Amino acid sequence: MLNKKFFKKIPKMKNIHHIYFIGIGGSGMGGIATILVKQGYKISGSDLFSNFITKKLNLLNIKIYFKHDAKNITSDIDLIIISTAIKHNNPELIAAKKLNITILNRAQILAELMRFFYGITITGTHGKTTTTALIYKIFKLAKLSPTFINGGILKFSEEYAHLGSGQYFITEADESNKSFLYLNPIINIITNIEKEHLNFYNNNIEILKKNFLKFLKKIPFYGCIIICIDNFHNYDLIKKNKNILKQNIITYGFNKNADIQLYNYQQNNYRCRFSLLEKKKNLSIKINLNIPGYHNALNATAAFAISSYIGLDYSIIIKSLKNFEGIKRRFDILGILLPHKNIKCKKNIIVIDDYGHHPTEINMTIKTARQIWPNRKLIMIFQPHRYSRISNLLTEFIKILSKVDTLFILEVYAAGEIPIKNANSEYLTKQIKKLGIINPILIKLKNYYDIMNNIYVQLKGNTVLIFQGAGDINNISSLLMKNKSQNLKN
Repeated sequence: MLNKKFFKKIPKMKNIHHIYFIGIGGSGMGGIATILVKQGYKISGSDLFSNFITKKLNLLNIKIYFKHDAKNITSDIDLIIISTAIKHNNPELIAAKKLNITILNRAQILAELMRFFYGITITGTHGKTTTTALIYKIFKLAKLSPTFINGGILKFSEEYAHLGSGQYFITEADESNKSFLYLNPIINIITNIEKEHLNFYNNNIEILKKNFLKFLKKIPFYGCIIICIDNFHNYDLIKKNKNILKQNIITYGFNKNADIQLYNYQQNNYRCRFSLLEKKKNLSIKINLNIPGYHNALNATAAFAISSYIGLDYSIIIKSLKNFEGIKRRFDILGILLPHKNIKCKKNIIVIDDYGHHPTEINMTIKTARQIWPNRKLIMIFQPHRYSRISNLLTEFIKILSKVDTLFILEVYAAGEIPIKNANSEYLTKQIKKLGIINPILIKLKNYYDIMNNIYVQLKGNTVLIFQGAGDINNISSLLMKNKSQNLKN
């Protein structure tokens, strides 16, 4: 194991004092802003709405404008960081170009931040955020004082980013627009590769895989690739390129050929337990995990693999996994409600908020809920995220969403996309109805309060209510819990 007493003195970027973020309210952008302000830079930025992250940034004396306005771009700004959501016609971006200010995207500045650290990245279609958080929790307990940037908020510390004094930098690497190719980590984890964000890859998953391979080739020869071989595309990638990749490779999963094999998985209410066989060491270890689901067991195995690889004590790893509290909006139990007074059934309703927006993620949410509460009806409020995702995965969405007992479908959260024919909420609703398993309910209301009240009066007891999606659907679930708090059960 590397020396724990190693502390980093990060050299300042010469002639860079004031850094401005366009789209500062996202977790990735806000995380980078947090690291930079703690390194001594003056930080300011803009976004369209206030949220948890902008409020946290305000506490760090970061000035935030809630409007994209050319007047916000002043001559004292030395560097502009832009979110991937920012369009070319953004007035602040145009103003920055006129002033000849250096402009970097989020991945480019992340690469600069990681330059002087031992970089650890987590890539994949699903599981990046939870795996990143699990690794951070283990390294923190091991007193390695890691730096990290995460795509979600940790329940145990309300963190989404932290500047540590140690040598490790742990972060998600985003493959959605090829931006992960800017990064140069020493260790990388691939959780899975699926049909997602293919609009950046000519709608061809093989091109996506080629870019993953290109990224893996950037890992130095003394570095390490940790990859789940339960996923077909992961397995195929490693199998076809094992002679090309000269780095250390550690495979994990339920697959019997994995270097670290997961077995004897058991679900125990909201927790799970399983065993790991680390074959090279001929060592079997029992793991208790404080969050549910096969997918989280795999995420925890990835965290175990990297922790074992760098030489951490097994007792620290086991303790960290056992006490991990989870991530907000990842199968996040918000509380318990009683039905509306006009509903005769008085059995309670368990309310869950989940960020999953891909069919595979939604399927795992449904599967996990069924395992934990087999005798309850499952109600889902689903907010589709991006027209392109509906278009590319329509068949999968129809099949997976039909697995719940009652389904409400909200309008698409466009995330800046223009509508696509036969890829909207109305069309999705019709196609699910055609399948004939359930009768989904389309909600065209825009106001959060109206949506909340419309759904609440239809809720029956002895159910699990899941708010599902990556857009702003959590605002509705928050309103429900806040406004119906008189019905909360202790």
